[in-house]
Amino acid sequence: MKKSKSKWKWQRLLIVAIVLMLLIFLPNIYILATTHGQITTLKAISFQDSQDYECALIFGAGVRDGKPSPILKERLDTGVALYQAGVVPKLLLSGHGSADGKGYDEVKVMHEYVLNKNVPDTDLIIDKSGFSTYESVQRCLNTYHLQKVLLVSQKYHLYRAIYLANQLGLEANGVIADQRRFPGQFMRDLREVFARDKDFIKGIIKP
Repeated sequence: MKKSKSKWKWQRLLIVAIVLMLLIFLPNIYILATTHGQITTLKAISFQDSQDYECALIFGAGVRDGKPSPILKERLDTGVALYQAGVVPKLLLSGHGSADGKGYDEVKVMHEYVLNKNVPDTDLIIDKSGFSTYESVQRCLNTYHLQKVLLVSQKYHLYRAIYLANQLGLEANGVIADQRRFPGQFMRDLREVFARDKDFIKGIIKP
């Protein structure tokens, strides 16, 4: 009898483990499968015919000592290259900002960086309330009334950003900003698995 109870206990644990794995990985599989066709590279898109994109949305990332982190620099450089190639007429810089300019303000750093790359202020849209990927995409559509954009980020992040754009009804393609692999990418990939799960649900209940 004890053997039978112990066996049933392990069976239940196995069932729970399988269900948890499905809950974690099925949303990821869905997001990757439905968005991979909307991701391209800077080189590929620069040689395509004009798609009438209204802007490139560049997602914020960390800043260090008033300068873009290497990951953010890749995103900014890719966005600037799209602008300079004439693929987009404007850049939307979206991330954590400070209303009074005294707190943490990655958008201020982004703004200064692209100005130094000779992108005129008149062709920049500054969004200091892009506190998450969802908010950046949602505000692109509902606050700035943009309908067709390019999303600029690292490939691992683009799947989720494009999924949210699709759910919100924003016509978007992603441009890969990756130029090299940075230390700690495994942990970023792992965190992204759970971030996709969270935004999978958000994409269903919040649009």
